[in-house]
Amino acid sequence: MQRKLAFEHTPAMALPLRFLLVAPWFGALAGMLLVWQGAEAMSTRWAPATLAVTHLLTLGFLGMAMAGSLLQMVPVVAGVELRWARTLGPVIWGALATGALLLAGGFLHGLPWCLRAAGVLLAGAFILLVAVLARALSQRSAPNALPVVAGMRQAVVALACAVTIGIALAAFLTGALPLRVLEWTNVHAAWALVGWVGVLVVSVVFQVVPMFQSTQLFPRQLAFVLPPLCLGGLALWTAGYLLEQPWQWIGAGLVSICLGVFAVYTFVLLLRRKRAADVSTWYWWLSLGSLLACVAVFLCPRGVEKSVILGVLFIGGFAMSAVNGMLYKIVPFLLWYHGQHAGCNVPGVRQLMPDSEPRVQFAWHAASIVMLLAAAIAPGWLAQLAGAVLAVSCMRLGFDLALAAFSLRKPASEQNPES
Repeated sequence: MQRKLAFEHTPAMALPLRFLLVAPWFGALAGMLLVWQGAEAMSTRWAPATLAVTHLLTLGFLGMAMAGSLLQMVPVVAGVELRWARTLGPVIWGALATGALLLAGGFLHGLPWCLRAAGVLLAGAFILLVAVLARALSQRSAPNALPVVAGMRQAVVALACAVTIGIALAAFLTGALPLRVLEWTNVHAAWALVGWVGVLVVSVVFQVVPMFQSTQLFPRQLAFVLPPLCLGGLALWTAGYLLEQPWQWIGAGLVSICLGVFAVYTFVLLLRRKRAADVSTWYWWLSLGSLLACVAVFLCPRGVEKSVILGVLFIGGFAMSAVNGMLYKIVPFLLWYHGQHAGCNVPGVRQLMPDSEPRVQFAWHAASIVMLLAAAIAPGWLAQLAGAVLAVSCMRLGFDLALAAFSLRKPASEQNPES
């Protein structure tokens, strides 16, 4: 199912890198906010501090990383032109960064003007992003790329749904729109996390795991079926949930099965590969294990408040682990590829990012997930410790990526005068 990549359509290096390099610092900010707010941010999903931390991670860390990854991958995987991106990319980046910060501040301090401004900026950023991606994804792509491209299309549709609901919720918070806020908040979270983040990660994995992990290819049928089945289950759950119908659990069960099948099958591919596991494989093991744990917790009988635990497992364990591992692969590769074409004396990808760097970051990241889970179960001083470890983990990722990028600033003639 994997196809030869169309590197002739690669966008300018600055387009994806501005998103990818800034993403970790939103995670660091979320960790520092958790240190400041402590147990309050881990006691309930509805606390102002919890909402602020959650949106710094989802909009700031994951939003930036996924926007940058899509702006890089869509033209290369689909073999299409990414029009308007060079002009609109900085606008999307600025609006997304500012909007995420304002939204976190608005939640934390209860400032209506912050929420209004954040709503306008984030709506603008995502509308422009969806427009750029939709135009590219609507073009005809190579047949072998269709499963991955189809999954990306479906993820963008889920993003559009999540953004629309988010705009409505922002209008409610400012008193501009009456809304069943509890129900629509849950629907918004489901479409943003399962629909946008989940389906996108699943679709991207079909390309990047065989490419970077040297595994066997995913079956074409599986790649075609899983994303639409997952979205179909999500839509069924949404309708049943809003209509208060018992068949909502059929949709929830279908989503759980899809995510579980994806995690188990990817695990099997990683275990069967001939090459010994390296640190990038560890990130995938942690990500997939967290996803399976998330499904198991979700399917557990009611009686225990598990929303914070689910959030830690899905956002931190599944999504952030996958993104961390991919950033350590994608960013050095982009630097190497563009550096060669810019006349730089470019070291190899492994020299740009030795395995020792992500090994250290992985240890911090894994520790942060364990501590966040402990804090979700027993809030208290553990919340502040978990926040500190999360901040260190994300700062380490940010510094590693930035140092690799700065190493290519000089042209070859300045880096090696004897050449």
